[in-house]
Amino acid sequence: MRATGVWLRTARLQDTTALGQLEQRTFSADRISARSWRRLVASPSATVTLAQNAHGLAGASVLLHSACSSVARLYSIAVDPAVRGQGVARQLLEAAMERARATGASVLRLETRVDNTAAQALFTRCGFVPLDRKPGYYADGMDALRYQASLWNLGKAAVAVALRAPYYGQTLDFSCGPCALLMAMAALDPRTELDRAAEIRIWREATTVFMAAGHGGCGPFGLALAAVQRGFAATVYAPAGATLFTDSVRDPRKKEVIALVESDFRAEIVAAGADVIESPVSPERIADHLQRGGVPIVLISLWRLHGEKGPHWVVVTGFDGAVFRILDPIAPPPDGDPGVAVSIDEFQRITRYGRRKQTAAVILTNKGPL
Repeated sequence: MRATGVWLRTARLQDTTALGQLEQRTFSADRISARSWRRLVASPSATVTLAQNAHGLAGASVLLHSACSSVARLYSIAVDPAVRGQGVARQLLEAAMERARATGASVLRLETRVDNTAAQALFTRCGFVPLDRKPGYYADGMDALRYQASLWNLGKAAVAVALRAPYYGQTLDFSCGPCALLMAMAALDPRTELDRAAEIRIWREATTVFMAAGHGGCGPFGLALAAVQRGFAATVYAPAGATLFTDSVRDPRKKEVIALVESDFRAEIVAAGADVIESPVSPERIADHLQRGGVPIVLISLWRLHGEKGPHWVVVTGFDGAVFRILDPIAPPPDGDPGVAVSIDEFQRITRYGRRKQTAAVILTNKGPL
């Protein structure tokens, strides 16, 4: 239900007294102090939004955001008891989600009391999912439930073939590239078989043989060649005059083999007629490929998504003007949407691998190079 007769505006310093009074009417503890209200209203990394009606202040929300993070936090949402159940909280929540997108966030998180079932129901209706539980979070010892919502908006996304990609999670630590390629191929051809035999087969065809440790990973040329051999067209983005994946390899013999394999794959993919673009991957390029019917698989740094060092392949399935949606072959939660929301700024950060900040991508299509 949407609130009627209620309008929203950004708070000003002269509103802090009314905000303090709203806190008194709304909460019995864990109230924001007058000093904190002044700091929040004046802060460039906070947005305080007021919901007003003909009688005055009906509610307020506090959104915290940072240019250095793609995760925003809804710090507080308060609704005057006199107007509860009239849609004010939902109006404030939806406005916070839009504001978070506008600040460059792709995920919004919040906390709520375990016993606040009404708030939990609202968050669920608005697309939030449980994240974790924080024991003794509130002043009275009550636990908090933490929720988060993806800010990816399908309704604002351009129509893209890539959105048809099914999810397939990797079954081996070193097979992210083959799994990403399988998902991309399945978006273009639903007859593509997504199984472990296909995953391992592509890895055998596309592997670099060595990595810093363990089994070899797959580079862009090997993956592109595997796709071309299956009837797809591919465009490859790869750095000129540099071999991927050698920065962390100390053994000179391994470096030599990786360079030899990459050079051989590059020669084969060029001979097959694929385009090789020696320019960095950018959000603008990926968005353009999506709009023109391509399905991008992109090399990212595993660190920013999973806190581990190493290269990693993902599929980019859509862009809504502010947020990219990706499918990550590392298994997602057992329920819900497997897509991961990534802001434009975060996309630029994660698509830089190694000390040299190299970028790489393979764009698949049924129609020819994009």
